[in-house]
Amino acid sequence: MNIESHRKSIIHRILDVQNEQLLHKIDQLLNEEGYIYHVSGKLLSVEAYKKEIEDILKASEEDEVYNSDVIRNKIFKK
Repeated sequence: MNIESHRKSIIHRILDVQNEQLLHKIDQLLNEEGYIYHVSGKLLSVEAYKKEIEDILKASEEDEVYNSDVIRNKIFKK
């Protein structure tokens, strides 16, 4: 079974679940293993996201911050 079929199969099974505790366990599992979208559109693991936030905070504390023009240029890749 390819990943798309597997994903759809799981979705259909979850839609049929009536057990609140099981749904809570699934929710917890997804939150632990979850992913967050980076501004670039790629998926980051929660661990990678937390590291990125820590790096940003560290840079901020060390005054390694960018002004809005630099950010705008990075976003639009000028």
